[in-house]
Amino acid sequence: MRSKSSFQGMVRVIAISLGIILIVGGCSFSDAGKEIAEEATVAEEETEAVKEDSASEAASPEPDSKDQSTTGISGMTTGEDAALFLLGDDGQESDSEYNPSTYAISGGTWDILESGEKIYTMADGNQAKNVWVEEDGMYYYVDFTGCLMKNNYTADGFWVGEKGYWDRSKKQRKDDVEPLSGKPYGDGTVMTIDIINYSDDATYAKATLTYSFGSKEEYNVMPLGNSTYLLEGQNDFYSGLLMSVSEDQKTLIVSGLGCTDIYTMQ
Repeated sequence: MRSKSSFQGMVRVIAISLGIILIVGGCSFSDAGKEIAEEATVAEEETEAVKEDSASEAASPEPDSKDQSTTGISGMTTGEDAALFLLGDDGQESDSEYNPSTYAISGGTWDILESGEKIYTMADGNQAKNVWVEEDGMYYYVDFTGCLMKNNYTADGFWVGEKGYWDRSKKQRKDDVEPLSGKPYGDGTVMTIDIINYSDDATYAKATLTYSFGSKEEYNVMPLGNSTYLLEGQNDFYSGLLMSVSEDQKTLIVSGLGCTDIYTMQ
């Protein structure tokens, strides 16, 4: 077990690109990244057109402080190097400790792309990424690819279920479990994590996804804390898939672009 990473208990809310080409388990992402980027661009253009029409009719009223809570966060989620560090708690709501409601945004709109992925456009017109979204008292997590994530632990250690919202029955993970280095996870399509440097998050490990037909995909593995890791594409930075490791180190759950796949040691 490695010593606690500098990322432990922290989550960076950052801007990332959707133009990634990835394939994970049963989910084919060869065209998904491109389609999401193109459709998101169209959505942004439509949003701008609506804003121009509204401005020509009348001045906008003073925004409500809660609904327009994206104002402060959107700058961080769209800035290249910006980050918002979030502290963890036991998964229960508290006035003094962090939980998904602490920095959740609202006031935007959900969109479902033709390829099936669900994305969230913030009140300022930008697409949300790696952030919690509040709607009707429920808290949904938008992952590092800008899509609603399901059936996995978030970067700040909270579980989201089949419908993508925070499952309050499960406590926040605060442990720092590592994948087993060099061991194959999965049957048919196999994920292997090779740990290179236990003390350096930036060069911590490499992940290799090998398909049954022989093709391979490689990723840089960056610890995020709370037993979660970011799988970055070879030419990407702070962009990619979110992976969590089970407490017994035998299972990897990998999410991105609307899909979640599970790899278990045989």
